[in-house]
Parts: sequence; C-alpha cells; structure tokens
Amino acid sequence: MNKKILREKIKRIRENLDENTWRENSRVIQSKFIETEYYKNSKSIFTYFAFDREVITEKIIKRALKDNKNVCLPFIDWKNKILIPSLIYNLEEIKTYKEIPVPKVLRPFEKEKIDIVIVPGVVFDIYRNRIGMGGGFYDRFLKNISEETKKIALAFEFQVLNEKLPVDENDVKVDVIITEGRIIK
Repeated sequence: MNKKILREKIKRIRENLDENTWRENSRVIQSKFIETEYYKNSKSIFTYFAFDREVITEKIIKRALKDNKNVCLPFIDWKNKILIPSLIYNLEEIKTYKEIPVPKVLRPFEKEKIDIVIVPGVVFDIYRNRIGMGGGFYDRFLKNISEETKKIALAFEFQVLNEKLPVDENDVKVDVIITEGRIIK
C-alpha cells in the first residue's frame, strides 16, 4: 500500500458521500463521542471544524460550549507549518482560509491544558494508526502535547482498514477511533 494512493482513494470515497449519509453518520459519531467518559471528564477540547466531507464536529462544539468547556480550534501558522490551539466562544468566530475553517482571532490556549484532541484524518487502521492530508501539521502538534491528553479520531467506518497502514516514525497514533459502528481503543 502506498500512502498517497491510499489517501486519494479514501478521500474520493469520502467526497462522494451523499449528503444524508454524511450528515446522519456524523450525527451518530458526534453523539457517541459526547457520551464517552473522555468527553464527560474533560474541561478543554481541541477540535477541527469539518470541511471536505470530514465527520462534522459542529454538534460537539456547540455542546462543549454549552457545557462550559474550553473549546479550541486550530489557528494555522502557514509559514512555520504549526497549529496553535485558539479559544473560541461561539461558531460566529470561525472563518474560512484556504478552504479550511479556522478561528477569526488568535486566542492561544496552553497545549498542556488540553484534555482531548479530536484528530482529523483521511484513513485509519484498527491499530489506531492514521494518515492525514499529508502536510504533517497534526503529527507535529500531537508529538508535543501532554501524555495525559487523549487523541480521539472521528471517522466513517469505510475510513478504518483492517490491515496495517504504511506509517513511519513521523506518524502519530491516536488513542481512540469513533465511527458510526464502533469505538476502537
């Protein structure tokens, strides 16, 4: 298996999901996440805001804000290729830059205080390996967070393969994968 070919194949499947399947499966996955002890015991969450037919995270963001949790989205430093956790207080504080939803204002939040990182990805395996979009932004970020921080991926069932992915030492595993059909720990 070649990373690039695998990434493109799964991205194509994801992009061709019909609207109803995408929304309904996202709703199920978000509900499963909110019901976990990880969510219930957390005070701060760093999450992406979905684009390109990723699992939708809007319900999680709204619920976490309602539950008075700190919610951070990735502010992207394109020059240095790093993600900076930035606090948001509502969904109106999100804009689109280079087709990616990001916070309008940078309000840095300490990485050490993040309880959960909701990690995006294109393809995963049952061993919790992950292949992202190819820029390495999340892998670099995940290497520098607390060991206590839970790395949780939200994925559609077709994104999780039974065979081990072609990963290397730069690829960071997640702790948990939540799909519409199962939770992989």
